[in-house]
Amino acid sequence: MIKDKFCFVYVTVENFEQAELIAELAIKDKLVACANIFPESHSMFEWKGEVKLEKETVLLLKTLVNKYDLLEKLIIKNHVYETPCILKIDVSKGHKDFLKWVETSVSLSD
Repeated sequence: MIKDKFCFVYVTVENFEQAELIAELAIKDKLVACANIFPESHSMFEWKGEVKLEKETVLLLKTLVNKYDLLEKLIIKNHVYETPCILKIDVSKGHKDFLKWVETSVSLSD
């Protein structure tokens, strides 16, 4: 069953190098099957009373729901932001063969 099993984890980081570091650690630790890195997105937000416009890199991680807590800890440990954006997005449907690959890739350490 797909529901409650797979998720994306959306993370914004300071730069490509930080995204690459987090992605590599997560893949090596079998916490994610795949990481997409989108360099140079523009984020506008209010921080400590000021409106900011910053370049950031977006990291999209594909994993299993039961890996989320460990993955979040890894991200926080290796993230430079005081309050990092880390969002779990549940997957309700997907290509069966791809999801099987995700499950196999991250389950090898179980």
